[in-house]
Amino acid sequence: MNYADRPDHGTTYHTGQTGVVWKRRRVPSDPLLRDLVEVLGPDRVTDGSAARRLYSRDGSVIEGGRAGPVCFPETTGEVVGCVQAARVHGRAFVPRGAGTGLTGGSVPCDDPVMIVTTRMNQILEVDHRRRVAWVEPGVVNLDLARHLAESDLHFAPDPSSQQACTIGGNVANNSGGPHCLAYGVTSAHVAAVEVVLSDGTVVVLGEEQGDSVGLDLRGAFVGGEGTLGVATKIAVRLTQDPPKVATLLLDFVEVADAAT
Repeated sequence: MNYADRPDHGTTYHTGQTGVVWKRRRVPSDPLLRDLVEVLGPDRVTDGSAARRLYSRDGSVIEGGRAGPVCFPETTGEVVGCVQAARVHGRAFVPRGAGTGLTGGSVPCDDPVMIVTTRMNQILEVDHRRRVAWVEPGVVNLDLARHLAESDLHFAPDPSSQQACTIGGNVANNSGGPHCLAYGVTSAHVAAVEVVLSDGTVVVLGEEQGDSVGLDLRGAFVGGEGTLGVATKIAVRLTQDPPKVATLLLDFVEVADAAT
């Protein structure tokens, strides 16, 4: 294994007189990397070649790009810090979730800072009366479904990658799924989004209840594939479960018969 591929890349090991091995991380020489480490700590920033190769691709057939430092923030403030560090050093940034997307939205170009939101995976609040849940972008779609299983509500978008894809990725791609034939795609189920913009400003697009005044910036953000900012909290609308579910099979000899 190449040294840069090791998970402890950047760590110097020493053996003391007692024979106990202890380690001290080297200070990164790259100023951008130093600033990112200052924001997140050394355990949540990596520039190892293995990580950069991994985060240079997603689930699409698009040829991999070139990822820069890979960051794993856990709070909105840490996302702001990553964005500001990238901005100070003139580097682009690319938000990324689970990487299951098929459109290449998280494939990076020219060594951007990769802001991976999978550690932001908390279901913050579920309001059953108002049928709204606030979640972080790294919450896996199926985990939200399981969390709601004991209630009479569900989050309608259910892509084929439901077991792995995140709510943040659903928002970025305006994902669909079988239920969306009846209930509509993700944009119909997102009430509001907390977003870190490219200058580090934090804004909330949309409203939990009712319609926001003016331009529908929430609607513009959903489906933007991360080009408009980084989603850090999402208010999703929950759908009432049907009273009964049944499967119906109809057989037609001709297509025209089905139309009549």
